[in-house]
Amino acid sequence: MSETRAPYGQAKYQVRLDWGATGAERIVPGAHVAVVVDVLPSPDGEAIAAALAGRDLVVLEGSLRNRSAVARRILELQEERGERLMVAIVAAGERTGGRAGSEVGGSDAHSDAVRFAVEDQLGAGAIVDALIALGIDHTSPEAAVACAAFEGLRHAAVHLIGASASGAELVAQGRRPEVRAATEVDASDEVPSVG
Repeated sequence: MSETRAPYGQAKYQVRLDWGATGAERIVPGAHVAVVVDVLPSPDGEAIAAALAGRDLVVLEGSLRNRSAVARRILELQEERGERLMVAIVAAGERTGGRAGSEVGGSDAHSDAVRFAVEDQLGAGAIVDALIALGIDHTSPEAAVACAAFEGLRHAAVHLIGASASGAELVAQGRRPEVRAATEVDASDEVPSVG
């Protein structure tokens, strides 16, 4: 069975979602656009975006701050192409080594494993929500669940992200303003593109 036909590839859906670099490899085949979602300052999203650059697809960086701008950019690309675009949304998560480098297990031996990150779940869901609002709505179950999480928890996002493991770690480092800024929905029209 080819990778794009495998169930985990979500190939039959226009909007797909998976986690980390390994998840990106599952859902990117056949996609025209990849959106890497890394809500809080972290090198994980940058590494995933860099790994996807140079392939035959557009790589965008998305978050809560630019969710609607990302959706509009995808719609523009679809209109330019004149056909339905396949969109791979990659929630960065965090490698299990943590931000400090090697908290879990005492080494980076498991650096390929990804820890679920509340902020990236909400950010990915926010982008799916914005795509649906523009009519790009043939979503995989994974994307639909992330969207429902954002819709249901949108008003609690500031608290949830600040209280999450990633947010609490940054707040303890004196970076509360960065965490707060990351929770601002539609605060930016900038859509960074990689590659």
